[in-house]
Amino acid sequence: MNSYLKFILPLLFLGALFSFKYKDTSPKDSPSTIAYYHFYHIKDSTQTGKLYSEDFILAFNGKKSIYSSQTRVKQDSTIQAILAAAEAKNSDVVDMGTYLPVTEDDIYNENGKLFIVKNTLQQRYLITENPDKIDWKIDSETKDLLGYTCQKATGVCKGRKYTAWFTTDIPASFGPWKLNGLPGLVLEAYDDRHFIKFTCTKVVNQGNFQNVKSINIPQDVIKTTSKEYEQMKNAQANGFDMGSFDTGIIVDKVTSVGGNPGPKRKFTVNYPLELTD
Repeated sequence: MNSYLKFILPLLFLGALFSFKYKDTSPKDSPSTIAYYHFYHIKDSTQTGKLYSEDFILAFNGKKSIYSSQTRVKQDSTIQAILAAAEAKNSDVVDMGTYLPVTEDDIYNENGKLFIVKNTLQQRYLITENPDKIDWKIDSETKDLLGYTCQKATGVCKGRKYTAWFTTDIPASFGPWKLNGLPGLVLEAYDDRHFIKFTCTKVVNQGNFQNVKSINIPQDVIKTTSKEYEQMKNAQANGFDMGSFDTGIIVDKVTSVGGNPGPKRKFTVNYPLELTD
């Protein structure tokens, strides 16, 4: 356990620093609407009671959108506040509290094309997704969500069949994650086994959105491909040198979600979000 903490805690510390180091300096293209989503995912089909959950923000205007983790932003802010308080007290021992696993990717949609920004400790990488238009089948069935009349549609995205509920009251062809291309905003979506679900909790179309990430793709990114990125990550994992991450701060305590109650059933990701060939 001690060796694990020595490995992961400097990463948490540097991750917090990284998230604030790379402020988006690209010109702002302001969103006109923000939709908030709660996401859950059963990653291990043999343990259906174990849910992974996270909150996301979809900010968009008529042509562009960004989908990013709100949980990540809040956690990074908390870590920065803890570190700042420790520095103010001239303390070299920090209780980091509970750390949540979060999605580091930001998904940009520009005129129907998807771009993924991979946020790492050292740099940000841009991957252009191959066109994968969803062949949506729109049904006549409707229901009310958040006061909007929504219509049912079904389609296959990244290897899984989804049911989506969209509203033409918000005529934007966006949705959570990569569920785009309908004639209205997707407010709810789930796969055919209900192991993956996106639920919109709030839509805001008036207010000050200056603190929201720009919906423009950032300029300080390195363009790459999915294959090249995975090769780089594997090389980093195999040749990782913790000696180069001496922060000078001792993290006294960190708690992972679920604690450490003792022996557990082995957790396997056998139901990934995306299916690959």
